[in-house]
Amino acid sequence: MTYERASKDKKKQGKSVGDQHKLNIAEVTRHQWRHGESFSDNDVSASRHAKVKKRQGFEDLMDRIRSGTDDVLVVWEISRKERDLAVYVMIRDLCSEVGLNFWLVGGQLFDLRDRNDRMMLGFQAVQAEFQSDYIRDNVQRGVDGAAASGRPHGKLTYGYERIYHSRTKALVEQRADEEVHTATGADGTVTEYTKAGVVREIFEKVGDGTPLIRIEESLNERGIPAAQGGLWRRGIVRKIALNIAYIGKRSHHGEITDGIWEGLVSEDTYWSVRNMLENPDRTTWKPARARYLLSYMVKCGKCDGPLSVGNVNRHGWSGQVYSCLYKRCAAVKMQYLDEYVERIVVAWLARPETFENLHRVYDGSAAAQARGLAEQLKSELEEWRVEADLGHVTAVSFGRAEMSLLRRIAEAEAKAREAGIPPVLRGMIGPNAEADWAALGGDVARKREIIKEILEIKLLPAGKGTRKFNGDRVAKRWLLLDDNAQVPV
Repeated sequence: MTYERASKDKKKQGKSVGDQHKLNIAEVTRHQWRHGESFSDNDVSASRHAKVKKRQGFEDLMDRIRSGTDDVLVVWEISRKERDLAVYVMIRDLCSEVGLNFWLVGGQLFDLRDRNDRMMLGFQAVQAEFQSDYIRDNVQRGVDGAAASGRPHGKLTYGYERIYHSRTKALVEQRADEEVHTATGADGTVTEYTKAGVVREIFEKVGDGTPLIRIEESLNERGIPAAQGGLWRRGIVRKIALNIAYIGKRSHHGEITDGIWEGLVSEDTYWSVRNMLENPDRTTWKPARARYLLSYMVKCGKCDGPLSVGNVNRHGWSGQVYSCLYKRCAAVKMQYLDEYVERIVVAWLARPETFENLHRVYDGSAAAQARGLAEQLKSELEEWRVEADLGHVTAVSFGRAEMSLLRRIAEAEAKAREAGIPPVLRGMIGPNAEADWAALGGDVARKREIIKEILEIKLLPAGKGTRKFNGDRVAKRWLLLDDNAQVPV
């Protein structure tokens, strides 16, 4: 039987694996052996440092060895089989156990029963592991060096282009890709765009509260190809909106450093968008499909369950009602609650205090440093968790470290949030707030994003004999300023 493997196959042609197979079969033919079966893994590393550990072809090979049906294992190089000394020992011992005593490696036949052959195979296995470690260390030094000097690393970030020296091929600069392209939409409309412009559009729309699915649909309708070609998907849009490279920075081992390239968006825009997308509350409702202003966003003041919308026809009245989804603890006519919440939100947006507090001058560098510190502390916490899982630190030590790190992360993130007005509120604050809100019309998704950004709402059950709705049934918590914001209603 034969085994072939290649670590990387960027063109997905399987050429290396195919060439190995031809050479291995030629050796089988030359020795006039009967070919049993071949196993292969393409584009899969055998290094102990590999992120993807599973090799299906290798697993099938091990099952075949266990069956004891073969006499010779044929590989072109021992590193094709493994680059991990422990794996080599495991295979060697298994082969000896089942009586598969012969390995043909690179045209040379080895007998596992012969101590000299075993020694030579062991040397090759040690060398294969050494080469793997050597390559990994060199790559890591390059990555660390690039991070320290602020150079970009890895694939080109969408929206940028890289300029290389014509002779040395060394990177000269990374800059915004402002080359104008044309795209033809499904309706035949021709659109001009730049990749840098697409990135700015994504940040602007996410910041304005546009759902990711609508951004995806808009780009696809205009025929603009996605970052890797083909159609846009929400995951691609989200990945771009979370990429710190777009403010001219890079993250390496949790540490944020300045890059040698200029950002495509401002820092306050990036961090506001990131805070918005990483808010865990976003997973509890789907703004792209939102039909109602407050469904699944307002919670029941008694059981903390979400409010859903239902149709009611009772006592001569028919209409839609918000009610507790789980136990029906609290309910209210949808019109009443919508009107009340819209009224207090607009009043809050129009307050002079809101304008002054959210437009305060802040230290941009200090805010950026706080964000970087939060990311670094999160990385440090993850390292502690790994060490605890491996049993390298005691539960008591981990508990103390976790408590301290979580507190410091919360403090850093709180400071980072003071970067100014969230993008979703821009253009909505000030004396024209009522007109600006009315201009949103039926854009329920945008209104929901605004409400969710500034206000947490719970509906309390009505008292006995109470039929009229009033604001006392709504428990409010203002999220951006103080909890005691006085809003005229």
